[in-house]
Amino acid sequence: MGKRRKGREIVLQATYASLISGASLQVTLADQLSRRESADETSEFAEDLMKKIQLNRNDLQQKLNGLLENSNWSPERLGILEKVILTIGIAELVYSKDVPVRVVINEALELTRRYCDEKAVGFVNGILDQAASRVYPEGIPSGSAPENDGEFS
Repeated sequence: MGKRRKGREIVLQATYASLISGASLQVTLADQLSRRESADETSEFAEDLMKKIQLNRNDLQQKLNGLLENSNWSPERLGILEKVILTIGIAELVYSKDVPVRVVINEALELTRRYCDEKAVGFVNGILDQAASRVYPEGIPSGSAPENDGEFS
């Protein structure tokens, strides 16, 4: 497993543990990182991603709710894991311009396959494709990460 993939998985598990237990994200992330004795690069990636999610929590929630409304899917119907995976994906699309769009989506789909019902894969793919289209209204770039201001309309 790649270091960034492992970092995303750790963020997913730490966020889920925080939501279920009521513990802070910092505590659950530190716990998840220590249990795995993660490489420095994995820990740094996970901590950076978690920080982006925490700092932009309200914005990410609004973006996700807007995407769900457009899909005629109520946020209340969405499972916790799917919601966390979508939040991670949207956070990377908007706030991690060094990660190509296709990588963000593919990594989210891998997490969905591993932790959710197979039916969720298509749903997550559709929502993140919509998100990417909003971040890149001129078209999703291929290859390396583009120069873009991260607007999400």
